[in-house]
Amino acid sequence: MLPPTRAEDVEGLPAGVALLHHFANTEDRRGFVAHGRRLTGHDALATPGDLERWLREHDLLMGEAPDTRAHQDHLTRAHELRATLRAALRQDAEGADQGGDVAVGYSFHVTLAAGHGAHLTVAADPVDTALAHIVMAALTATVNGTWHRLRMCPAPDCQWIFYDNSRPGRARWCSPQLCGNRTKTQAYRRRRSG
Repeated sequence: MLPPTRAEDVEGLPAGVALLHHFANTEDRRGFVAHGRRLTGHDALATPGDLERWLREHDLLMGEAPDTRAHQDHLTRAHELRATLRAALRQDAEGADQGGDVAVGYSFHVTLAAGHGAHLTVAADPVDTALAHIVMAALTATVNGTWHRLRMCPAPDCQWIFYDNSRPGRARWCSPQLCGNRTKTQAYRRRRSG
C-alpha cells in the first residue's frame, strides 16, 4: 500500500502539520514501482499559476485583486521555501553540523492587545503573506511538539514527507512495507554481490 498522497488521508495528522505535509510533497520525488504501478516524480508547483491555484485551494490566498496573482518571483520564493522545509525534514540531518540553517526571509509583526492576545501580521503582498503562513505553520509545529513527527523517507527513490503517528514516534520509512523492505533488499543484494 502506498503512503497517502493527500494530507486529509493521513490518520492523526494535525491541521497545521497537514499544511506543511502537503506543501513539502508538492515536489514528489518518488520514482519506483509499487504494486505494479510506476511512480514518477513531478512538481505540482511548476508555474506561477500552479502556485496560485495551490494557495487558493488551501485557503491561503483569496480575492481577485491584481496583487493576488502569483508571478515568477513568488514561484522562486515558494521553491526556496519548499527546498528549505524539505532539507529541514531530512532524517539524516545532512549538513546540520555544518551551518545547515537557512533563513527564509519573512518579516512578521506581532501586536499584543488587551483581551485579545497576540495578533500576527506579515508585511508583504498577498502571495508572500500566504507563503509566510506556511512558515508560521512550521513555527507552530515546533512550538506544539508536532514538528519532530514530520520527516522525510530516507529511501533515495522516494523522499516522501510523512507524518509519524506511531505511538513511540520513531518510524523511519513512509511505508515500511514498500520503502523499508525495498531499501533493505537492495542493501542485502549489494552485500551478497560484493
